[in-house]
Amino acid sequence: MQFGELKRREIITLLGSAAVAWPLAARAQQVDRIWRIGYLSATETEAESQAQSGHLIMEAALARLGYVQGKNLVIERRLLSDRTEQVNEAAIELAAMQPDVIVAVNTPDVAAALSATKTIPIVFVNPADPIGSGFIATLARPGGNATGTTGLTIELIAKRLEVLQEIAVGSARLGFVSMEKDISLPLDHTNQIKFDAAAATAKALGMTIGWRRFNSSRDEDVDELFASIVSSGDQALYVVFDPLTIGAQKRIADLAISNRIPAVYEIRDYVISGGLLSYTYLRAQNFERVAIFIDKIFKGAKPADLPVEQPTRFELVINRRTAEAIGVQIPDKLWASADEVIE
Repeated sequence: MQFGELKRREIITLLGSAAVAWPLAARAQQVDRIWRIGYLSATETEAESQAQSGHLIMEAALARLGYVQGKNLVIERRLLSDRTEQVNEAAIELAAMQPDVIVAVNTPDVAAALSATKTIPIVFVNPADPIGSGFIATLARPGGNATGTTGLTIELIAKRLEVLQEIAVGSARLGFVSMEKDISLPLDHTNQIKFDAAAATAKALGMTIGWRRFNSSRDEDVDELFASIVSSGDQALYVVFDPLTIGAQKRIADLAISNRIPAVYEIRDYVISGGLLSYTYLRAQNFERVAIFIDKIFKGAKPADLPVEQPTRFELVINRRTAEAIGVQIPDKLWASADEVIE
């Protein structure tokens, strides 16, 4: 055997061994790695377990995929329902930590995260209008560094108002309740789209509509909001899901009951707190799906190439006690079609 042939065989053997060893080393590195997630939400707070359910659902789903806090996962949370004005500052804080992924829950969170970084992957959960808000190019090809799940919030407004009218029979004037302008510029854009959609549906249903805004979740400001609702003669309410209404959900529900005004809400949480009814997509499912996006990104996928997912399952939730307190009659077909009745 010639020296050159021997060297050639040694090299081939060495390369073959390396080919086996490198994937094993890479796999070991993946197992040993500590993954880091930044979590940003302007509608959740540490103080309220109900509002925490979103991130808890996501964390449970991550654990099922093998990402466990305290073992191979660290999550830095910024839950700002009582400090909405700090969302941009919080996003910059999280981006400076250079996590592997930032999870941004709703419209203001996504806007803040995208302003803070164009390189860190962002997985969003429930922005109402990700294309119209400029977060992505298309659902199929998001482009940029953000993708995730979205709710059909705008598309569901007509359905919510149709259900409300079935309950609030004869109501001619609708109040549209949301946070004040200029607290969150991204939400101002989204809320305007929502109002326009509600106004179009209200007109088709023979109703007029007025915008009722308030500027904090404090009881006195919610009381002032309802004073304007009563003085305007609103006979039914559409309550937008935003950082202020979620913070004041119990007070809003109580005042709607005491003033005997039926209201429809965008998510189930408000109905749990005493609101009359909600019709929406299964938000819990969206938080579970976020874990799938994170897993794919951890394994090398780019947000730009991961299509945004829309919900496929929806739920009607009615609070029976609230219906009785307000004195409205729920049609039998709505009771029959309700996915959940709060007793």
